[in-house]
Amino acid sequence: MQKFLAAVVSVLLFCLSANGAPARQVRPDTLRILAIGNSFTEDAVEHNLHEIAAADGHVMIIGNLVIGGCNLERHWRNAEGDSAVYSYRKIGADGVRIKHPKARISTTLADEPWDVLVFHQQSTLAGKPEDFEPWLSRLIQYAKSRTPRRCKQMIQQTWAYAQESTHEGFAVYDRSQEKMYEALCHGFAAIAKKHRLGVIPSGTAVQNSRHTFNRENVTRDGYHMHKWFGRYLLACTWYEALYKTSVVGNTYRPPHLQGPRIALAQQCAHAACEHPWGLTRVDFDNPFDTSGGNWKPDYINTDPSKVPAYTLPDALTMQDGRPVTTPEQWYRQRRPELLELFETEMYGKAPGPIDGMRWEVAEEGPALEGKALRRQIRIFYADHKYITILIYLPADAKGPVPAFLGMNFEGNVTVSADPGILYPEPNYARAYRIYTAPARGAQASRWPVEDILGRGFALVTFHTSDVDPDFDDGFGNGAAPLIYKEGQDYPEPDQWGTLSAWAWGMSRVLDYLEIDPGVDASRVAAIGHSRLGKTALLAAARDERFAMAISNESGCGGAALSRRRYGETIRFITGNFPHWFCGNFFKYADNEDALPFDQHEFLALIAPRPLYVASAEDDSWSDPIGERLAFQGAQAVYDFLGLDRGLTGYHIREGQHELTREDWLHYLDFAEKHLKQ
Repeated sequence: MQKFLAAVVSVLLFCLSANGAPARQVRPDTLRILAIGNSFTEDAVEHNLHEIAAADGHVMIIGNLVIGGCNLERHWRNAEGDSAVYSYRKIGADGVRIKHPKARISTTLADEPWDVLVFHQQSTLAGKPEDFEPWLSRLIQYAKSRTPRRCKQMIQQTWAYAQESTHEGFAVYDRSQEKMYEALCHGFAAIAKKHRLGVIPSGTAVQNSRHTFNRENVTRDGYHMHKWFGRYLLACTWYEALYKTSVVGNTYRPPHLQGPRIALAQQCAHAACEHPWGLTRVDFDNPFDTSGGNWKPDYINTDPSKVPAYTLPDALTMQDGRPVTTPEQWYRQRRPELLELFETEMYGKAPGPIDGMRWEVAEEGPALEGKALRRQIRIFYADHKYITILIYLPADAKGPVPAFLGMNFEGNVTVSADPGILYPEPNYARAYRIYTAPARGAQASRWPVEDILGRGFALVTFHTSDVDPDFDDGFGNGAAPLIYKEGQDYPEPDQWGTLSAWAWGMSRVLDYLEIDPGVDASRVAAIGHSRLGKTALLAAARDERFAMAISNESGCGGAALSRRRYGETIRFITGNFPHWFCGNFFKYADNEDALPFDQHEFLALIAPRPLYVASAEDDSWSDPIGERLAFQGAQAVYDFLGLDRGLTGYHIREGQHELTREDWLHYLDFAEKHLKQ
């Protein structure tokens, strides 16, 4: 009798949800899947899979039995010892998520009449079939005795690491992504054939993506999946492998992914399920890759005669239709209104200084054969997070000097061949995908240090990744998490994207310069090229302590008019670089006329301070005509405010998209006029 009562109680307990309410009835065609794995199965089944199935009218119950880094041998030992050491995550038919700590394999197998059971091997061992046994054979028999006879057993093929991954297990494959992928294909094909297991070809889907869309960040740290694209790619692969139905055309739209990325993931997953043991270069109309230099997607226009008709919003008209009639109204009402719009709808809002920020001198001394004083400062803005700024001061300066402040793309050491510039600390650098040491002076042509010092200016620079890495990692690195509330793991639609975070970083550097004895912080020009030109404009628009703003070929999202739809467009830039902007900006892709502003108004935010915009004749991608027209629109505001036209400067030079010494000579002339008087 006692055994009977215990059995009844056990059944009742499994029929209750986490809050004690009776479990809901589920449809008879509900598919119940259980994964026994680790963080790689978390990437695969706990995000998007339930929603993809629902979009096609299917109901799923998903279970995931997880220990981080767990391999098949450990899974067997846990089963053999009936160890309560797992985190059991379950998504019910209604999408409600429940977590059970200290779960056992035995009780989890009894939790549902599972239709599919999926095993996963630890990634380092996954390319070696000999490391699957005898553990997989034992687990298969153990599970068969505890699941319905109809339960299908499968295995998830893991994926090769990013080519530059620092995972210690990558050495097993000679740190070769190609070698690891080939080993995974060989190993999983052999294991699947031996045990007659179905295969979920996640590794091939990932590799398809890498070779179809070579700018996609499939992983977030070199081995775990990117939070948005990578996880969605895996979910698409699991869906098609489970239902034997093409995922291409599925209507579920995950947050933070645009249509082209969704289509790419679906097609790469479908190709993997069709051909699981080899790479497929998907025939995809790739709207992002411009690595060939001349290639452009069909919707990109670089023919001036095909620029559509458009009407620019009036910078001197309030959003409610009232005209701006006085300079005072501009400064007190219209300018704040525009800045709020740009921050809310395009770049994202940023915080002020973070409590507890501090700085320290990492190094200083003479440099460049006595022509400069070099100072390297670390500004700590969070635990283990800091900005390393490189400062060059004229050696013969008699007091604080004006300065140019701009970020660099590849690291401080690339600014000059100066052997005294510090490399980033290895562990810190790897966190931001700086896997190999860049060559000293590799981008020195963009930073004519001796010209700058010779004209009596300081140069201040820092690497973008010190604030936020320039790849779409789901905002898990850098400064972004500093603004998160409890339970938040992604910025709200009006919170900062990477450009906004970089601009915030420029302001934090300016905070330090206010106490540096060699720099006059009241005479600092924000300068940037390309996406860093966008950032320099935003930093100066937001922080009026910057005395000047200089945009070098900043293009879409910077100095070029969006409504011209010429060269790089909002559709392209949000698809290729979704991390640059806030979530609200995505709704204006192919919808530029709905923008409540355009970039002439962005440039006008610099008034009454000096503004310089530069273009290049052959840089059609940045739309030099659109930059000039936006500049002229901003000049109209300067005129309205009664400001001297000499406060604005513009040039266009021959050549392509680059920051050159020729550009700098224009900037130095302009800065001498306005920052030295």
